[in-house]
Amino acid sequence: MINKAETLIINRYLRPKSKDNFLKLITNFSFLGIMLGVATLIIVMSVMNGFRIDLLDKLLSYQPHISVQSKGNYYDERKIILDLAIKNKIKINNINIVNNSEALVITKKKNFGVLIKSLNLDEIKNNYFLKNSIIKGKISSNTIGMGSEMAARLSLKIGDNISLLTNNNETTPFGTFPKQFSFQVGFIFNTGMYEFDNNFLILNLNQSKLFSNNFNQIEIRINDPDKSIYFINILKKGFPENLIYSWIDNNKTFFNALNVEKNVMFIILTLIIIVAAFNIISVLTILIKNKSKEIAILRSLGFNQASILKIFIFTGSMIGIIGTLFGVVLGILVSNYLETIRLFLNNYFNINIFPSEIYFLNELPSHINYNSIIFISFFSIIIVLIASLFPAISASKLDPIRNLKND
Repeated sequence: MINKAETLIINRYLRPKSKDNFLKLITNFSFLGIMLGVATLIIVMSVMNGFRIDLLDKLLSYQPHISVQSKGNYYDERKIILDLAIKNKIKINNINIVNNSEALVITKKKNFGVLIKSLNLDEIKNNYFLKNSIIKGKISSNTIGMGSEMAARLSLKIGDNISLLTNNNETTPFGTFPKQFSFQVGFIFNTGMYEFDNNFLILNLNQSKLFSNNFNQIEIRINDPDKSIYFINILKKGFPENLIYSWIDNNKTFFNALNVEKNVMFIILTLIIIVAAFNIISVLTILIKNKSKEIAILRSLGFNQASILKIFIFTGSMIGIIGTLFGVVLGILVSNYLETIRLFLNNYFNINIFPSEIYFLNELPSHINYNSIIFISFFSIIIVLIASLFPAISASKLDPIRNLKND
């Protein structure tokens, strides 16, 4: 390791004398470059993680985590799914049989498409998106449920009728026409999600055959959505002939785009750290040039090449390590108070860096992933060590006789 003499020399080199103003300036720039590079990388990664989590919450608020095509024996299939979950320590929060279909709402003023979810009558109240959401009316077998936004758009209330045109056809003497049905509004729900409350209708599962010939789906929500792929692989062994897919399959293009953007931003911002690390090469090169006589004297006093190598590697590395530590602290602080900083800039300087009308989010999302911070820190330190290595090797190979002779 490092002995006391080497430690003393490293401390002296890290505090340049007043006459070495240029060296001190480059050292400070190297320190600031690494600190700001690491802090910026942490802040950007935290914001992108926040965006991902926020968008994921919105998407999964009305999507199942896993969908299993039912072959008709729902209660047997349900029991197998629950047994597999218990066996593999997967916590299931909700499981329902659903039939998804489409229809066209027909009114005197406008026609528009809607999505229909047909559920078992006894499962509607406990469904993940309808739980505690029914604000008016009651569930019954022959009525239909609609969102509060759709009810307001159509000016409908409990007891009113709604006409739906389906994609199932009927043959008449005048040709083939889509079937039309009329339903009474039995209940109105408000989930707090505009897209769902404005576009979905809820029906009894027995009525789903009126609208489509689609297979019923067993919709599953688990405690940890990130374990969906793991649980799907287990379910495929229990249901080899059933079509099984997850929320990741439904949103693959969207999340692939997010991951590509995140990786590109990481690569771009890493360049800041690399540029700052090159400044360390400049610092050590100038330091070696200025201290060549001292290096020659140290070699004459018994310091070997390994000692000189350690002195300059640690000198350069300490600049990078301290810069990295300060960058981590700054990055975490800014990430934690990002929304406060945004509001301050908006209120006092009228700088709106995150307009909600464009991004459809009320606040700037930020989520600190400490595993990412550890990775960024190690990555920064490795770059600094590599940058310090080349000048240090150069210093260790200086010929003491030639340097003393020239001086």
